[in-house]
Amino acid sequence: MRKYKLLNFIFLLPISLFAQSAITESSVQKLFNNSRVEKHNGRFILPSDKSWDFNNADSLYYKQDTITAILYKSTKHKNLCEMVNWTFYRKNAFIKGRESLCKEPPRKSFTKNPDDYFKIAIYNVAKETMIDVLRYDKMIVESFKVLNILENDEFTEIKLARRFNAN
Repeated sequence: MRKYKLLNFIFLLPISLFAQSAITESSVQKLFNNSRVEKHNGRFILPSDKSWDFNNADSLYYKQDTITAILYKSTKHKNLCEMVNWTFYRKNAFIKGRESLCKEPPRKSFTKNPDDYFKIAIYNVAKETMIDVLRYDKMIVESFKVLNILENDEFTEIKLARRFNAN
């Protein structure tokens, strides 16, 4: 029995290491590009089904060192009461919004350009993928290290560690 465990370990370890894909600049870029909203009659609707949702109960988005963004593949799975959204409308550009869904009436807020319109820079440093969020004047307001990406049938999740916050 011990011999089989050793053989399983020897053969399965390289397979499991190979199966874990590294988080790269291009994989993160592809995630955000695939979630871009489409314009209808020259406008887009916010928030979109393609918005990345961050939990913002008790202002967690702004206080936590590690935050998680979820892109739901269907609207029936949204279960956050307070959230911050990133809605990508063109390559490397998004609008930040806020939603409150658990109190009546539900509230959604998005400010006008340029206050909540941001750009992102995605790059690699020492085999780690970073995301910088830049304001309209190109000042970095947030910076994250990508920790993990999880995809399944219901949602895509990206976990980010805050490097610093210039707000």
